[in-house]
Amino acid sequence: MKVLQHPVLGEITVNPSVRARRLSISVRPGGEVRLTIPRRMKAQDALRFLEEKMDWVLRARARMAERCRPQLIVPPYATRTHRLLLEPVAGTDIRVRVVGECIEVRYSSELTPENDRVQEIIRRGVEEAWRIEAKAYLPGRVEELSRQTGLRCGRVTIRNARTRWGSCSVNNDISLSLHLMKLPDPLIDYIILHELCHTRHKNHGPRFHALLDKVCQGRHLVLRRQLKAYSTRW
Repeated sequence: MKVLQHPVLGEITVNPSVRARRLSISVRPGGEVRLTIPRRMKAQDALRFLEEKMDWVLRARARMAERCRPQLIVPPYATRTHRLLLEPVAGTDIRVRVVGECIEVRYSSELTPENDRVQEIIRRGVEEAWRIEAKAYLPGRVEELSRQTGLRCGRVTIRNARTRWGSCSVNNDISLSLHLMKLPDPLIDYIILHELCHTRHKNHGPRFHALLDKVCQGRHLVLRRQLKAYSTRW
């Protein structure tokens, strides 16, 4: 891959690919612009095409920035089993703890709940609540779906993964993101079934998709579209 400097868009990643049959442009989280080009295409030709698509790239960047903007979290707010409680107090400390069914945040009365520092602490508390909920729910759900489908896996671990919902190792151990707890139950099951199917097929080829569609009772494409409305990021 090459990184070129564009006078308006900044760094552009040019990715020659033997699999690419045509030129494509993508805008990634953080605003990175990537040009994927057929192996024999010259970078200069790709950049000329980029100039023609400049308006589209700028609009795509704006949409990406809006989508990646952290959600403002203020009461009333609740996860599956925890509710958020905010308590302004004297002093400058900002603290959070997850106790029972509450996410308790104490912050300086000189600040507002919308303050960036307060929001950072709130998100930390929400992630801890998700972690608790994920550990209580996900391993058992994996076992149940494994039993229903006959797709056996190894260990199940919960991580604060922000780039993917889940993964399956070569040893069939499954790792799931605690951010699954923001999803509705059918999409949680879809992610788990996706990883269970990887215990049979380690790629995303036709046999994998056929198996996934079978265990999803023919709803694979519908569920995949629904999942696009969510993100592992804030």
